Amino acid sequence: MKNERLKTGDLIGVSGIESDWGAAIVASSKDATHAQYDHVGMLEVTPRGLFVWNANPHLGVAREELSAFVAREEAEVSKLFGLYRLKKMIDFDAVLTKMRALLDLPYNFSFIQSENSYYCSDFIARTFPAAIFPLEAMHFEGDFWTLYYEKLGISEIPEGKIGIHPSDLLASPKLVTLGDLDKL
Repeated sequence: MKNERLKTGDLIGVSGIESDWGAAIVASSKDATHAQYDHVGMLEVTPRGLFVWNANPHLGVAREELSAFVAREEAEVSKLFGLYRLKKMIDFDAVLTKMRALLDLPYNFSFIQSENSYYCSDFIARTFPAAIFPLEAMHFEGDFWTLYYEKLGISEIPEGKIGIHPSDLLASPKLVTLGDLDKL
């Protein structure tokens, strides 16, 4: 990988299902014509290395070295890591300031929008300027979600509540595909 080609603000999508939960997330994407991802983060390129900002079930809102992020994501199954870049550049210092303010908040397992917890694509969408990744009605496909929400003690699946799916976020026409991480 040629690090000089990567830029702060590049998005990294993770594809490679290792669980029923990941499969249910992929199945719930509204955009079946685009690559399917169950996780997304944002790269930060610094003189000290490459980092990924993301909200994940293991760490909550976190800033991880890229190598640690990849190793954690591939702990059980090999994954593909797709890279995307905004067509129009924005002030990523402002995005990073928002991200730093949310560091260490817990993961949002309910996918119901909260100011106290975040899931991956919600974290990205809400730290970027609002017009870039607008939130929309969420969709939860399949029987998996009924049991999932029962276990959380939530009586209704939040179908139609606002949010954003990782695949739908990365299918935005405001992004250009850079390719796979292992090929850069």
